[in-house]
Amino acid sequence: MPAAQMAAMAKPETIIAHFREQADHCRQLGSPFTAALLEILAARLRAAPPWAASLLDWPGDPKADALALRVAGALHRVVLENADAELAAAYRARRVEAALLEAALTRHNARLQEYLRSPPQTNDPQRSAVLLGGFQVIAARLRRPLALNEIGASAGLNQFWDSYAYMFGSWRWSLREPAPLTLRADWQGGTPPLAALSVRSRAACDVAPLNLTDDAQCRRLLSYIWADQEARLRRVAAAIDHARRQKTQVEAMRAGAFVARQLAARPKDAAFVLYHSIMWQYIPDDEQRAIAQAMQEAGRTATEAAPLAWLAFEPGDASDGADLTLTLWPGNRTRRLAVGDYHGRWIRWLG
Repeated sequence: MPAAQMAAMAKPETIIAHFREQADHCRQLGSPFTAALLEILAARLRAAPPWAASLLDWPGDPKADALALRVAGALHRVVLENADAELAAAYRARRVEAALLEAALTRHNARLQEYLRSPPQTNDPQRSAVLLGGFQVIAARLRRPLALNEIGASAGLNQFWDSYAYMFGSWRWSLREPAPLTLRADWQGGTPPLAALSVRSRAACDVAPLNLTDDAQCRRLLSYIWADQEARLRRVAAAIDHARRQKTQVEAMRAGAFVARQLAARPKDAAFVLYHSIMWQYIPDDEQRAIAQAMQEAGRTATEAAPLAWLAFEPGDASDGADLTLTLWPGNRTRRLAVGDYHGRWIRWLG
């Protein structure tokens, strides 16, 4: 049998395995309801029902494309818009059955197809709880105002991280009270250096930014939060309200072009800070290399008056979370500062 034919025959099993693997991740990250939902769908995919045709014929890598989360997002969007009373009741009870899910996916096939056309967009401000330690190190080491530049910013909810209050058990931080949002996390290890911190400017980009003035786009953002994670839903809703008041701007631009432009116009009396969280894997390899090269080239001309920092919270060496890494110029020194839960529930500070 030709290899291509064998691969095609194996593909449904790959799709099913992806749904089950994502269910395991959801359970580990505190979402048993979404885990159960995806397990039901995995079991039903084996029967190849009509609503699953687009899934079983998926042209790419289901894991890389977050296929299961696209389906979960479509179902949650239906619930958020009160478009299906029976499904909404099941979500409230945190109990769904296969027949109900299949009927909902059939009734709302247009919404499902819409969600299958683009990857999930998440923008949890809780990741600022991980990033904060890095910003503190930048402020302490460089002692300059910060010119912030975020790539893959989605709706921009992590742009105003310095507006939030943080409660970590062993320490807390806030620039102003009352804060529009208080983030809580389990902090493990020592405390990062705390220094005077000021933001000179903010800029951000995304290939497909969400417009927070559009209620439908806000519901799309909320739909990708797992339905049984009510604290996350409230947190993101509060961050959306704050970002709307701040008139947050995220440019529609590729990360490579944005970084090149921002570096060319970087200030001569502030620290240029590039930062991002859980998005690097979505950038093509050649664009990743271009960004790294641009930062290295700019770093060679960095001065004490106009230093550079690259702060990244991305998958790395950690097996139980993502790595928070920081590179500073002058000096071209990279440090692994912390490991953090993907949803920012805990931070293990390495210093």
